Amino acid sequence: MADHGGDLFKGFFLGSIVGVALGVLFAPRSGKDIRENLRGESDDLLDKAKSELENIKNELNELGSKISETIEKGKGIFETKESSEEKDFEAEIQSDEEKPEQEDRPKTARKKRAQKKEKDEA
Repeated sequence: MADHGGDLFKGFFLGSIVGVALGVLFAPRSGKDIRENLRGESDDLLDKAKSELENIKNELNELGSKISETIEKGKGIFETKESSEEKDFEAEIQSDEEKPEQEDRPKTARKKRAQKKEKDEA
């Protein structure tokens, strides 16, 4: 959006310069009148340029605040997603750690039964 404002400002500025130059060349007035006219037009041009610059600054500030808001929202979403993914991962790790223990318990019980049978048989 700032590029359009900058292009508009450049076009306005160049058009004003060309207009003033053509006015000076083809003006049927005295030099004093032309100088007063040029001063008035240059003051108007300067005021318009300052106004356009202020508009561009305001647009850039608005854009900057929108970008900051978007970044903050993105951080919040990322942190929420990351924390839920971390919780899922931790739960998966815990369940994986518990499974071998559960599998080892029946094996241990089987071994104890087998040892007990061997003692009973002997």
